[in-house]
Amino acid sequence: MLKQLLGGAILATALALPAQSPLTTLYAGGNGLGGNTAVYFDLTVNAPLTINQLDVNALGGTGASVLEFWTVPTTWVGNDTNAAAWTLMGSTASVTASAQGTPTVAPITSPFVLTPGTYGVAITYVGTLGPAYTNGTGANQTYSTAEMTLQAGASGGIFTGAINNPRVWNGSIYYSVSGSGTVATRTNYGAGCVSRQSSVYENFASSAQFDLSNSSLSMLNTGNGYLVLPGTTTYVAPSATAQVLALGDDTEAAVTLSGSFNYPGGSTGSLTVCSNGYVSVASGNGTAWTPVVATFLNASQTGWWSWHDYSPNLVGSGQVKFEEVNGIAYITWDDVWDFGAAAGPGSTSQMQFDLATGNVHMLWQNMSTAGNGRLVGYSPGGASVDPGNRDISATLPSTFTLGAADVLPLALTTSARPLAGTSLNFNTSNISATAPFGAITLGFTNPALDLTPLGMATCSQYTDNLVTLLFLPLGSSTNATAFNVPNAIGLHILAQAFVYDPAAGLTALGAVSSNGVDLGIGNL
Repeated sequence: MLKQLLGGAILATALALPAQSPLTTLYAGGNGLGGNTAVYFDLTVNAPLTINQLDVNALGGTGASVLEFWTVPTTWVGNDTNAAAWTLMGSTASVTASAQGTPTVAPITSPFVLTPGTYGVAITYVGTLGPAYTNGTGANQTYSTAEMTLQAGASGGIFTGAINNPRVWNGSIYYSVSGSGTVATRTNYGAGCVSRQSSVYENFASSAQFDLSNSSLSMLNTGNGYLVLPGTTTYVAPSATAQVLALGDDTEAAVTLSGSFNYPGGSTGSLTVCSNGYVSVASGNGTAWTPVVATFLNASQTGWWSWHDYSPNLVGSGQVKFEEVNGIAYITWDDVWDFGAAAGPGSTSQMQFDLATGNVHMLWQNMSTAGNGRLVGYSPGGASVDPGNRDISATLPSTFTLGAADVLPLALTTSARPLAGTSLNFNTSNISATAPFGAITLGFTNPALDLTPLGMATCSQYTDNLVTLLFLPLGSSTNATAFNVPNAIGLHILAQAFVYDPAAGLTALGAVSSNGVDLGIGNL
């Protein structure tokens, strides 16, 4: 297999490459703490590294302070209150903060070695100097060099609890490779296919940021999800005979429909209305007043959300009302006040449920800019993949689709770094249950070829496919394909997975492809 793989390629032992030190996150700041606090993150080390300096984005403090570098096996998560689990690896001499947004240089007094592996890391700020950091968004959390990867992270007390999460440590880690040779690397590139998302949301940190007043959207039931487009209906003011729901602060009530309402994945004859702006197909989603994305995505019941802390029980507030007219159920927050408000104006919004079609329409009229944040969206019951925060007002001049269930793109990773002369597994995941076979393809170049003309829309080819390793999933969603790493230091081998499963209907051809993996063979 080795001779077939190399195909007669002329190989030369590469000169040792210099380390890509330092690993730098960012210096954007935007948030922070005072002294005697900590910032936590996970660090994966690919080769023996000597850590010799930290640069940090620091806050305040006129006196000198010390930075400490602590580690715990595997991850900081769950260990942030377990002081006994941590090991102090090194500390700096006394440092004084530079201007915020610029590096405060802090050499390690006794440089230390981190062997390959994954660590939880705590950078503690002892003294008057405190950490400046950046709020995490999910898209700004990972930073890598060939030798290490940093996954942010949180901040809080020194082993007394990471109370601010997610947070991105602002700084740089300086290091050198301990030993001579070439670091073995594995780098993912490109994207797998096919990806289908079942949820959508926009999370507004404050009501002042809410930009959907006097707008609407429609969710047309396709039988396999929703087609979401600009609103196709108009607001219907509640009639004098509309039912006023007996809702207090943080409560819910059920309303009975005249027939079945079909939604992707199910059917219901009633709806559960929460005073805080959301409607579910049954009880179970709670009555929480603070919009939280994770709660929304993991709600047990399918729901439509315009989540905000309302108090229809306040004297003078409008009410939440229900009525069904000509097969359309109308649920209206009719000038309902924010929690704690002493007076209006309140907010007026409406959800319309069409029993004949299964379509749902969400409409917002004049909305309060006071009170807490808001979350607008839809998610099916059970755990859902986070699709990311979508700017709905920017999207809705066009359309987008939601699936009945999440479909994750085919993904390829390796079980280990490609150290010369060792073995590893190519791990393929998110394989559809009915796939009869798949393959790992190997090559030396990346053609970056769009496979749409072959009937594989949104898929790409990331290797030149010189060698093919077939595998049989046998109904499993994952597969491990063994591979012997050749003794060819400095060679880069590109890998990609393909799975054929016409029964899944993910592409016209019936095949899907993964991301690519670039294996740089080394001896460190």
